[in-house]
This record gives sequence, structure tokens and C-alpha cells, in this order.
Amino acid sequence: MKILSIDTAMAACSVAVVDTARGQPLAAAFSGMERGHAEALAPMAAAVMREAALDFSVLERIIVTTGPGTFTGLRIGLAFARGLGLARGVPVVGVDSLTAIAANCSAGEFPLLVAADAGNGQAYVAAFGESGEAMTPPRIMPLAKAAAEFPRNASIIGTAADAVRDAAGRSDLQRSPAGDLPVAANFARLGAAAGPHGSPLPLYLRPPDAKPMASARVETVSFEPATAAAAPVLAALHAEAFDEGWTANAFAELLAMPGAEAWLAMVSGAPAALLLTRRAADEAEIITIATKPAARRRGLARQLLARHIEALINHGVRSIFLEVAESNGAARALYASLGFVEAGQRKGYYKCNGGNENAIILQRKTRL
Repeated sequence: MKILSIDTAMAACSVAVVDTARGQPLAAAFSGMERGHAEALAPMAAAVMREAALDFSVLERIIVTTGPGTFTGLRIGLAFARGLGLARGVPVVGVDSLTAIAANCSAGEFPLLVAADAGNGQAYVAAFGESGEAMTPPRIMPLAKAAAEFPRNASIIGTAADAVRDAAGRSDLQRSPAGDLPVAANFARLGAAAGPHGSPLPLYLRPPDAKPMASARVETVSFEPATAAAAPVLAALHAEAFDEGWTANAFAELLAMPGAEAWLAMVSGAPAALLLTRRAADEAEIITIATKPAARRRGLARQLLARHIEALINHGVRSIFLEVAESNGAARALYASLGFVEAGQRKGYYKCNGGNENAIILQRKTRL
């Protein structure tokens, strides 16, 4: 399996491409930096792929650190990985930054305590047992407390390792000589063992230090096509939006149908809304449209639908159909504002609250 691994979570930018069949990196790059990850990441990834003499189309999986780490750094790495995964139809897997750091160590250094600087006298901490298994999830705690309950004569690593050892008064903790930051070439192998479970999300263990003004919104919105390989992402989003979400297999099967097409609305690189349609001759059907609860009231569904209606018209579609629950007043108002009118009903089509609800069939004629 050919894996591209990416890290921008802390004070470095690191990229590697690994062929698990060979068991070693084909090419890797690592550059320490406090800022500038956004400018460095894409050229670094391109350079690594050139060095490995590979095209991005051969990648089978992407693995990216999800945090804890800097807020900006996490968003840069995750957005790049998600975008590349969607564009290439490649699953994206997340690994927390402390597990990634633990991958720098040799087998003889376990049990292991990973401690990364979190500022304000605190550390991000995770513990690993003798065989490398995670004993605790990543946590944030005061420096002195971080090592208080950890076994004696263990190893410690990370940017806060020395501070934790000194604050805890633990002379028995052996300082690992391995690197204190995630190294893409070392944690890439974790991507082969992990199964993709939807789009990875950032792991934030504390709120940001800087509070932007309410009027200074920095979110960016983009619209990207989604292939069948993005079915886990679509399923995860759909499950957040509806009580009975569709499975990844269901999305993959729907996208395999002739004329099927899916689009994602991305907010600052994260999937926030989806649209699935199917076109046949001069007719089209909106199969489903969904927005994550946290991203609602931003007009994402309207933008997705309006953009796609225009695209369908350009493909010669004369009529667009969709179904909506009779009680869903907000959705019906949205569709009415975009020119949809009632064309029929399906009695008891939806199952909800232990009963059945009618489906309203709506139609939008694009031309006479």
C-alpha cells in the first residue's frame, strides 16, 4: 500500500510517501518551523512525490496528524489531506499527534510517556504500554501532574519531556533520544493498520488563546465533487444530519449508478454539507441534501442546490424532482424559493416518531 503521510500539527512540516510492501519510506522531508506551514506543505508534498518517482494518482491512503497541536497548523494539514483525498478518491486517516511522536521510538523505549508543550504550564500527555499500545488517550494537564502516576523506569519523549520530568521530580524517567515532534516517515505505517472511518476531525484539547472578533470571520467555503471513494465522508456527514443516516456502502452504490453525482460544501477545508443527484435524459432527481447541524443557517444547502441546478440546466435537464417530509417547513420554504412547486404526494413514505409521514414530491421546470 502506498501511503502519503502529513504533519503540520506542531513546530514542523513533515511529509513522506511509504510503500508498506517495502517497509520503508520511498521519500521524506522534514522542516522545523513555527509558522509558514501553509506555504511549505504543498511544495514539500510535490517534491516528495517527485523524489519517489510517483504520481499522486497511485496513492492508496493518506494519513494526517489530527492534534493536539497549534490551531492553525492542524487546519492546514487536515484541509490539505481532505482536499487531496477528495480530488484523488483516496481514503484519509487521522492519527493523533502524540501517537505519531511515539512512533519515533524503538521497541526498547516502552513503556513510554509522550509530553508535548501546551503552554501556560501545561502539557499534552499520552501514555503507552510495553508493547506500544495506548494506555491513555491524549489529555492536557499541569506539568507536575503529568508524570505523577506513570510507572517507574519508563521513557519520556516530547517537547515538554524535560519540563515534566523536572516538575514531577522524577529522576527515574529515561529521556528518549528520538525526535520530539511527529515525523511523517515514522508514523506512516500506522495508516495501513487503521481503517478509514469518515473524514478525520481535529483533536482540540483546549480553546484557542486568541479570540477573533465576531465580525472578523475567516471561514472559507468551497464546493468539491465527491467520488465513491468519499462514501465514508458522505455517510458520516449524513449521519450527523439525520436520525437514520445512510451507510457508506449505500452511498457507494448510489454513486455507482449512471448519472449519479455528489458534491460537498467545504467550510475551511472540512465537509459541512452534501448534495447527491442523479440525471437521466432531460430529468434529474435530488436524492438527498444534508447539512451538519453545526453548519446550518449559513446558506450552504441553498448554495449547493443553486449551483447544481445551474449545472443541470447546462446539461439540458428540463425537470428536477425531489421529495421532502410534509412537516419539514424549513426545507419546503428553501425549495420554494428556488422555484420548486408541489407535484404530488407519497402517503406514509417516511418513518418517523413511531409512525409514518407523507412525502411531498416537488418539481422545478427549468424550461418550457
